[in-house]
Amino acid sequence: MLIKWLGLNLGTEAGMWIGAFTGLIISFFLMWKPLPFLPHDGGKRVETPDGKIVVVNENSNGKVTGIGVLFVPVFLLMAFLFLPVNLELAIYIGLMFLMMLTGFLDDAATTPWGELVKGLLDLLISLGAVITFLAYHSPNVTFFGNTFHMPVVIYGALGVILMWSSINVTNCADGVDGLCGSVSIVEFAAFYLIFRTVMPVYAGLGILLSGCLLAYLCFNWNPSKVLMGDAGSRTIGFLIALLSMQSGHPFLFLILSLVFLLDGGLGLLKMTIIRVFKVNPMKNLLTPIHDHLRKRKGVPIKAIPLIYAGLQIILSVIAWLIIWLQEK
Repeated sequence: MLIKWLGLNLGTEAGMWIGAFTGLIISFFLMWKPLPFLPHDGGKRVETPDGKIVVVNENSNGKVTGIGVLFVPVFLLMAFLFLPVNLELAIYIGLMFLMMLTGFLDDAATTPWGELVKGLLDLLISLGAVITFLAYHSPNVTFFGNTFHMPVVIYGALGVILMWSSINVTNCADGVDGLCGSVSIVEFAAFYLIFRTVMPVYAGLGILLSGCLLAYLCFNWNPSKVLMGDAGSRTIGFLIALLSMQSGHPFLFLILSLVFLLDGGLGLLKMTIIRVFKVNPMKNLLTPIHDHLRKRKGVPIKAIPLIYAGLQIILSVIAWLIIWLQEK
């Protein structure tokens, strides 16, 4: 958008990289000395399925959290300035801002919002995103080289489930320094490399956010000084789901986001089984999985994001091979 205003003809690709670098620099200086209004982690307590009250993220006590409220607006501003923004993209940008804002308000709350409140907010924002998508696109899905036309209602329902799940599993996986940021960057890079000719603008969104996340990792790598909080992780999950739909291969989400699905999703599944069926088939498994690796297996905290990022690279290559074979 800024490039257009200046009368420059650099194209989406050049604008994307300029925006990513600019976002990195601005985000870095914003996080160098976090603003005093940002909350500090620690002291929050939640109720477990068996009724116990426990402290959340005890190792993060005292650290500045909710830092997503700094780098997410920078990312959204870069999108407005350096990408060609139409009405559809403007709506998504507004929804991501709303996702960031609700996440930050929860980060800043003395007592965390209840699961029902957060779940309903996530559901409403997810519904808005899917309705917007269906207003501009046909509900077509490509699966193993075949394109299927889904009924709008079925696509809409699956789209909301995809969006809601992505938001929440990404949020649950954000519990170890450097994990969410590094895995997200690899996944956004995969979307760009695989689908940049199919959706150049939306693939560019992932690169813009990756620039801001690189700045974030400068302060979040163990031992971290800041935490992104719900303000950052939920926005990342939203964008991952949006890119999955825009690519025309939404089921590829199951591969590209498998790291998040296993790490954070198993915790959601465990919680659901306990509450619905009153049994705990995974009682010997700590969730999220990064807690099991850290507390039960003794894996060093610094090694966990490297292991997860490595797995994400492997999954990204598998996803690329699937698309490459389909096009043969």
